[in-house]
Amino acid sequence: MKAARLWLAAITALLLMAAVLLAFSQAKKADQENPDLFSQGTIAVGPGDKVGKLLVVNGDAFVSGRVDGWLAVIGGDALLLTGGRVEGPLLVLGGQLNIGLGAAAASPIRLVLPSGSPLAGMLVWLLGGAATAAMLTAALLVWQLARHLRRAPFFGRMLAVLRDNRERWQGIYALAGLAVCGLLLAQFVHLTEETIYHQETDLFDRAVIWLVRTFATPGVDRAMIVITAFGSGIVYAVLAPLAAGWLLWLRNRRETIALLICLGGASTLNWLLKHLFERARPEFFKVVSAAGYSFPSGHAMVSLCFYGMVAYLVCRRIRRLPAQIAVYGFAAALVSIIGLSRVYLGVHYPSDVLGGYFAGGTWLAFCVSLLWWWEMEK
Repeated sequence: MKAARLWLAAITALLLMAAVLLAFSQAKKADQENPDLFSQGTIAVGPGDKVGKLLVVNGDAFVSGRVDGWLAVIGGDALLLTGGRVEGPLLVLGGQLNIGLGAAAASPIRLVLPSGSPLAGMLVWLLGGAATAAMLTAALLVWQLARHLRRAPFFGRMLAVLRDNRERWQGIYALAGLAVCGLLLAQFVHLTEETIYHQETDLFDRAVIWLVRTFATPGVDRAMIVITAFGSGIVYAVLAPLAAGWLLWLRNRRETIALLICLGGASTLNWLLKHLFERARPEFFKVVSAAGYSFPSGHAMVSLCFYGMVAYLVCRRIRRLPAQIAVYGFAAALVSIIGLSRVYLGVHYPSDVLGGYFAGGTWLAFCVSLLWWWEMEK
């Protein structure tokens, strides 16, 4: 009964936090002297015109006025004509940059990658290599930290105290679990605000899609279609009963229920969030078709919850840290490549995938914490 009341309070706090943050994000207004512009096609900023940031996709930008922020053109050319001035950085992907007489670009930061440029592929490999190196470095640091902590006498005593006083300190664990959910929820709300209400992720979305599509070939198309299937309902309909059957064979009914709650709840929450924000899917570079709304990505959200929960349940039965890191690393890689496949196939923006990860992480942390509390009542 005590645990039930505690969870009711935690759920209420989460719902109130979400309501307050969403209300704040909807009430907040962009207060800019010069508005930002986004164009799906050619646009001209005439003499005397002033804009904030300017993003042009699949078209050219003719600037004879003033751009106070950055200027980005994806799939076209940027032409600064007489009297034109750009104060911020310049980014041209898939086109050329031409600065005429009497025009000025104040910022020295300029990146121009014409169509077919080998630098585009090099940039993608560089970013991918940096991300992989960062993940491997983080895993190595965690491994080394754990090895050193295990040798420290105080660490073993601390674990023993925490283990022997779990029931006495239920409130502390509840606050810790709530804090993790709250942090991830706050990140999701912030991303929602920047994506849905202020369109601040437009440049990020278009640039990443353009870079990812530089690797497009029929073979990669087929590979991505296979990869994205691992985040589909058909695969979950096969894997979920197998995982549940394995847990029932181990006679762990609570873990089985927690896994099913995590999967079913993630699917339901994703449906609700999609219909709350109603963001349309991308209309360019489509390799496959997909119905419904775009934000957040259901493949990203549900795959993180399902494969993350399965990895957690497997690692509970593994004592060796390198094996645990391998399991978590495999799950993280699978979830990441599923999210990348949705961007490559043209059915999601990168911000949709990030939103799915933040929302899925919130629900996964909640379900893991719920399982832990449930087991406390043994």
